[in-house]
Amino acid sequence: MQLVDPRSKHERIVERISIQVKAAYDQKKPVKIFHGGTHSTRPQHFTRDNTVDISDLNQVINIDVAGQFAIVEPNVPMDALVSATLPYGLVPAVIMEFPGITVGGGVQGGAGESSSFRWGLFHEICHEYELVLGDGTVTKASEEENHDLFHANVGSYGSMDIITSVKISLIPAKKYVRLKYIPTGNVAEAVKAIQENVKENVGFVDAIQFSKEKGVVMSGDFSDEADLPKSRFRMAWNAWFYQHAKKVVKKGQPYEELIPIQDYLFRYDRGAFWVGDYGFGILHLPNIWLFRFLLHSLFTTRTLYRFLHATNASGQYIVQDLCLPEDSIVPFAAMNDDLAKVYPLWLCPIRPDDENKLSPSYIKTKLVINVGVWGKYVVDSEKFIETNRKIEQQIKDLGGRKVLYAHAYYTEDEFWSIYDKEWYDKTRRIIHASSTFYNIYNTVVVKEKIQSSRLTGLMGLIKSPFKIQ
Repeated sequence: MQLVDPRSKHERIVERISIQVKAAYDQKKPVKIFHGGTHSTRPQHFTRDNTVDISDLNQVINIDVAGQFAIVEPNVPMDALVSATLPYGLVPAVIMEFPGITVGGGVQGGAGESSSFRWGLFHEICHEYELVLGDGTVTKASEEENHDLFHANVGSYGSMDIITSVKISLIPAKKYVRLKYIPTGNVAEAVKAIQENVKENVGFVDAIQFSKEKGVVMSGDFSDEADLPKSRFRMAWNAWFYQHAKKVVKKGQPYEELIPIQDYLFRYDRGAFWVGDYGFGILHLPNIWLFRFLLHSLFTTRTLYRFLHATNASGQYIVQDLCLPEDSIVPFAAMNDDLAKVYPLWLCPIRPDDENKLSPSYIKTKLVINVGVWGKYVVDSEKFIETNRKIEQQIKDLGGRKVLYAHAYYTEDEFWSIYDKEWYDKTRRIIHASSTFYNIYNTVVVKEKIQSSRLTGLMGLIKSPFKIQ
């Protein structure tokens, strides 16, 4: 099904972007890219100076039902993508858990979800990109065409080019996800259960480690059957998913239920996993059903991210996504117990990536496990940076990588001891990115101390923190 005239709006936008980028290239002025929003936790400092606005690249261009693929623009968010494909009985094989994460963000940010043990990160279901290069040239890249450019985009955070459309493969979907909750003890038990479940004929596996000695592994697959209890998580009166999972496993026995597909895919949206708990603390309110119901719209990820950026509140929280070899999870958990003591932890198995050099899952192991470390950590700025740097060093020592949407404090030498600088610089020169787009190190590394302000945040929510000042 063709959804928009491919020449009309899309090509006009791409032409405008190409002209603007070429002008910057000719003037040797690097550009900033304005997407309209972000799921990075780094402080955002948008200005009008030499900014290329691509926020209107937000269309689903085409859905090919017979070929099982969609062509979409980079600012299409996950919920809009699912809403466009699901009426045809199809969904992308990997859908990030926050509905506002965009297609372009998924590719250039290295994003994944509970189906990633089978399919890899989001970029591995993307088979062709339309791109504007650093000299304004519009081209396409795939495994067959511009192969090196195709792989250079992954995890590049806008430092290679501008993605203007993506071809995404789709798979058949069903009405529900049949989800089994498996109670576990310590992290070692959780890892063992994850390793066992990814070998089964299932489509989804992830885990929550609630505390040092208590967790749950969740394993599921698509289903049209209606023979089990059903739960939902997207309505104001529903429990947050992690609260539901914690309650389910209190009995200490496996439990199985059906979840409508969109409720499953975006199950962590309300409360942003469990980070919304801290929002209730800021409001001095208990996290109970009545207030979750009344304040429902304030505790979805889109609003919580707005507040995070408006207040710079990330300076009071450990917010890290870490990809590690499966055998490194237990020693990392021990380090967490000694250093930050952040719980819950999210554990998500991922298929290793052996070709995309900037990918967070570019790790030599049979199974990568992503650890989401998101918790309150109120200390002075020096201690905060010190702790984050210790985490970075530990991850490197354990053979892992960070997902770079979060705070990074590497020195330049430390950063390039992890990533292939010779390959990176050479690739940027070839595609004319060096003088037009900021390099990845300068994009992802935090260079200033973060000062939090709730008053500034409230004003920012009114004005919208994504507006260019």
